[in-house]
Amino acid sequence: MKIVIKFKFKEDPKVPVEVRQIIPDKFINRDIKEVLRELQIWIGNRKSGVEELFDIEYWIEEDKEGIDIIFEGDGTRRLRYVGYRMSIGKIEVRGSVGPLAGYRMRGGELVIYGDADHYLGSLMKNGKIEVYGNAGSFVGGKLIGMMYGHGMRGGTIIIHGNAESFIGHGMKSGDIIIEGNVNDFAGYGMKGGNILIMGNAGIYPGARMSGGRIIILGKVEEILPSFYIDSIVSGIKFKGRKIEGRFAIFIGDVLMESRGRLIINYEHNIHIIKPLEKLLEPIE
Repeated sequence: MKIVIKFKFKEDPKVPVEVRQIIPDKFINRDIKEVLRELQIWIGNRKSGVEELFDIEYWIEEDKEGIDIIFEGDGTRRLRYVGYRMSIGKIEVRGSVGPLAGYRMRGGELVIYGDADHYLGSLMKNGKIEVYGNAGSFVGGKLIGMMYGHGMRGGTIIIHGNAESFIGHGMKSGDIIIEGNVNDFAGYGMKGGNILIMGNAGIYPGARMSGGRIIILGKVEEILPSFYIDSIVSGIKFKGRKIEGRFAIFIGDVLMESRGRLIINYEHNIHIIKPLEKLLEPIE
């Protein structure tokens, strides 16, 4: 059977609301009413029970399996730590969310039908996050001060809109797919994994990367001189499917003694690739 629990804001709380305890894991083999009585949230700087802020409904769907949690109503953008350390089930947000959604996520699925603030999927190890709006900076990234490789370490993040800067900052593995544009320093310090940007990118994607792969289908504003052109190919593969077109493959960041790959669309980046093509000609 499937348990569905819906938390609807009674009103916009006007202050941040931390909901790290409201995850499907809490309801495994437990009485729903008992768990709801125990759950604690932070409303601004004070702790409270969930019923102060939410109208709560729950029901059973006999023909399905799993545990689903739904957040909706005015105020979803105030939510912090949605899906913190979740490992099973599904959380659905019918609106935008604040920072650190999917932080340290270990499994399950988080779906956001709006925008997501900074540090989406930061330090996640597994699972899937899907955002139907835009995302802030540090998607799948590490926290400031942590060593590279302590960012995203598995799982998949899909952004159907745009994202800001430092996407995949220090990530070690996993996949990030951005269907729109990104700002600067995508893949900064990444050690592994894949980033696919289907739109345009700002300056210096892959700066200080030591592994992994960044694919950009749109225009890149500028790349670092510490990347050298390796080849030009027709079509590339990502997650088992072929992406058509001509692509230039760069290797770098050589300042990190890296074999990382920065792959950019040829037609949209002639301003970068054309001056370097002569380096690919055989020496006679």
